[in-house]
Amino acid sequence: CVRAASKLTEAGFTEIKETDPWAEKSMLKPGGKYFYTRAASTIVAFAIGAAFEAGNGFKVIGAHTDSPVLKVKPISKKSAHGYMQVGVECYGGGLWHTWFDRDLSLAGALIVEKDGGGFDRKLVHIQRPLLRVPNLCIHLQTADERSKFEVNKENHLVPILAMMDKELNKTAEGEGGCDERHASELVRLLAAEAGCRPE
Repeated sequence: CVRAASKLTEAGFTEIKETDPWAEKSMLKPGGKYFYTRAASTIVAFAIGAAFEAGNGFKVIGAHTDSPVLKVKPISKKSAHGYMQVGVECYGGGLWHTWFDRDLSLAGALIVEKDGGGFDRKLVHIQRPLLRVPNLCIHLQTADERSKFEVNKENHLVPILAMMDKELNKTAEGEGGCDERHASELVRLLAAEAGCRPE
């Protein structure tokens, strides 16, 4: 939304608030161009014709863009077989078999507590490999097993973040104390990217 809002402003659009009483404040004028955002994920832009009169009608063009993604769950802390994992849920109609054995990263919005009280929304994008959804080596499967493999989105698509002994050593050194719903390593990574304290 930030980039789109900047482009609209450059093109002569005026930002308004969705919650303002537009009619009462006479905010909208014939020939005007306006936009508003919602939850930093939706943007609505519109232009009013110079000869517009109430009752004339209007035209609407809508667009929707998103991509299949593995979304971090509200309680994401998981582990299995000595590995620290991140609980995720599938969003969208992905070709999930293509997500195996790829370097994965993290991006999205964080809600962080401000020093003076209240909360702020920060966008993060860690531009380096962090996670991986491993696949069984080809020589450990028969051709028949490979052809019959069906992705179980709940069990097979859980990315690995780190080895458990690495996490245990950090906790032993007194670096723990993070939110128990998420792996402390994950919280520390996101906090560092957002420039805030992990809690």
